Amino acid sequence: MSAPWMKQALVGVDRAPSFQVDSEVAGLLDAVLAQSDDPALAFSRAAGIMTACRLAAVTLDPAVTPPVPAVGDAGELTQEHPWFPLLGPSFVEGPVRLQHEICERVAAIRACLPAPLLPVALDAGKRSQTLRTALLAAIGQRGRWLAQFNSAWQFAVDGAGEVDASNDRRLWDEGSLAQRVDYLRRQRAIDAAQARDLLQAQFGELPAKERLELVAVLAQELGKADETLLASLLLKDRSRDVRQLAARLLAQLPQSAHAQQLVAWLQPLLAQKRGLLGRSWQCDAPTQADPAWASAAIDATRPQHDSLGERAWWLYQLVRQVPLSWWTSHTGMNAAELLAWAAKGDWKAALYRGWHERVDAADRDWIEAMLASRDREFGYEMSGLLAMLPMAAREKHWPRTLDQLSKDGTLVEIVASCALGETLSADFSRALLADLHTCVENDRLRYDFGLRAQLPELAALMHPDALAEWRSPSLRGDETPAQAESIREFERVAAVRRTLHAHHARPPILIDPIPEPR
Repeated sequence: MSAPWMKQALVGVDRAPSFQVDSEVAGLLDAVLAQSDDPALAFSRAAGIMTACRLAAVTLDPAVTPPVPAVGDAGELTQEHPWFPLLGPSFVEGPVRLQHEICERVAAIRACLPAPLLPVALDAGKRSQTLRTALLAAIGQRGRWLAQFNSAWQFAVDGAGEVDASNDRRLWDEGSLAQRVDYLRRQRAIDAAQARDLLQAQFGELPAKERLELVAVLAQELGKADETLLASLLLKDRSRDVRQLAARLLAQLPQSAHAQQLVAWLQPLLAQKRGLLGRSWQCDAPTQADPAWASAAIDATRPQHDSLGERAWWLYQLVRQVPLSWWTSHTGMNAAELLAWAAKGDWKAALYRGWHERVDAADRDWIEAMLASRDREFGYEMSGLLAMLPMAAREKHWPRTLDQLSKDGTLVEIVASCALGETLSADFSRALLADLHTCVENDRLRYDFGLRAQLPELAALMHPDALAEWRSPSLRGDETPAQAESIREFERVAAVRRTLHAHHARPPILIDPIPEPR
């Protein structure tokens, strides 16, 4: 809709413009108009002022009840706190790992983010789902109040219960999926049977995505009593993903009918044969599909674009369900020996792929053997394997120079394998920081764009003790813009983290909560 003064602009502005405003605003407009003898310029200035005023004006429907004002947070950081000037730029520029650490540090001193920062912090949570849990602990009551007015920040409204009422049964009945999963995990730890009954009572009402995530919680405290529910899901659930998950969990129960059936299918495919060097194991693949496989979430039809052949596809599906401990106990070989044995046979691809999908954090010897093999031919995701190990164990598989890390792509693995909140060890961090000086001095950053891209993430991963000892390298002045920018970004993240940890013991500077209006 056109502003009412646009008609005057169309017919001419030779005369002084007239605007219907109150006397106070009229005085301000007259002062602006008096600054120029040019009628068109004076009109344009006045119209600009009035347009801004019109956009800023809000007319409330008398029937609409205004929202209840926010209650101030006693722990809100003020401008006097040493962290305050670092927060805004960090939530705008990232990286997410740094934002996560800020939220954790703020929550650790029982403080909350300052009010002016809440919009950019909530925007960061909108962009990164992995940031949200830490963010919810740092935005305070005002942040959750603000989130209700922007649909993009709904996660903070839905997730408020994770901070305020973690054991409230209403989270199960009315909460978001994340809240329901979290609630079920806690109940599973308290009473596994009661949690299973709680899930079973509502299972038929849930969509496939929710069923999948909630069934995954049964892996916690998994026991024989869960077999009936899982067997029912395996046979009857509408979702293929849920059926496959149920099959995987049942396979972990050695006495379950499903686990015994898998062994009955797989065991005949392994045979010991006598040779010149003694007895050795040989593996074969099924020669034809078994109609009974359908009851075990095994697809007889190979996907058209899968790299495996038909028989290898059948073998792989059997292998990916059977726990890795069965292989070691049945053959007498350890994980490294089994990998070496499979590499020499005809069914290496099926075995490697199945074992890789079956491995989990409890299979430490298998993880170490897979990492040691560095066999990428069949899609080993090294970062996923590394993430299952403690940090000290991961670092044994990494070179200690940035040059080597960047050359073979290991630097990307390091970043991908470290969850938010994790840091490298102090010794490993010191070694990489020393090598960063070398990379700056020998001009490596000029040509290695991959290393440049990872430097901010690396700064967010370094151990705080090592960063406290970091001394900025001397620049020659002939660096390319990209080279100089990468060093500035590293320095920016490192400086924020040094401040966060240098003042970690300092209590927040508190402000009094804003009283509710009378």
